[in-house]
Amino acid sequence: MKSVQVCLLLSALCGLSAALKLPTYIKPCPKDANFNKCALEHGKAAIPKILKGDGKYRIPNMQPLEVEKIVVGDGPDSKIGLQLVCEKCKFYGLEGVQLEDIKFDFEKKRVFLQGRVPKVQMKGKYKASGKVLVLPITGDGDADINLTNVGLKYNADFEVEKKNGKDHLKLVNPVLDIETDGINFKLTNLFNGDKLLGDNMNTFLNENWKELLKEFGPAVSETLAQIITLIVNNIAELVPYEDVFSH
Repeated sequence: MKSVQVCLLLSALCGLSAALKLPTYIKPCPKDANFNKCALEHGKAAIPKILKGDGKYRIPNMQPLEVEKIVVGDGPDSKIGLQLVCEKCKFYGLEGVQLEDIKFDFEKKRVFLQGRVPKVQMKGKYKASGKVLVLPITGDGDADINLTNVGLKYNADFEVEKKNGKDHLKLVNPVLDIETDGINFKLTNLFNGDKLLGDNMNTFLNENWKELLKEFGPAVSETLAQIITLIVNNIAELVPYEDVFSH
């Protein structure tokens, strides 16, 4: 199993526990046969506000989204034997996300979200070692990684927990799958600054992006899955379950 670690910047997102109403930019929907259609419509309208962050509801600013650390490790099923660490990694472009589908199954307690982002840019400080396919790699510098036309499919279970006498929704077991039309890598200071070797490696990475996606994909997926789950759970922890729906 691939080794993937994601550490989010969660400081200043804790400490608030008083019950609140839904944010004004999230409109409730009746819990009826048209719930999914209503939730999709209201979700599209709410996303621009959510991405700007809201300290009252412990929602981080995602323009850009900063992640403390992402580690892609050379686990036993790794085909490229690469370990790459990105620190203070910032995700740009999330404001372009297009929500395409929402499905709630209240009987099975499952939720499904589908969306697409035209371009996601990841920038941060990286350290790399190991091998990429057959070539050794070493480097320590700036990373600029761009993904185009990124498709997202998020699945999770949800539970209803009792807190201070009120029911609250909680997402658990999140899984997010991504697909993309392409990845462009630009890593500086590869091979101790050897420009020729560095340029050749960046070219090699870009020519073999589909293989690299198998390694980088889980790290990006887990990052975004944690963010979606964090946002929903932070709001749901503050807003009682009964207030999520219109009556």
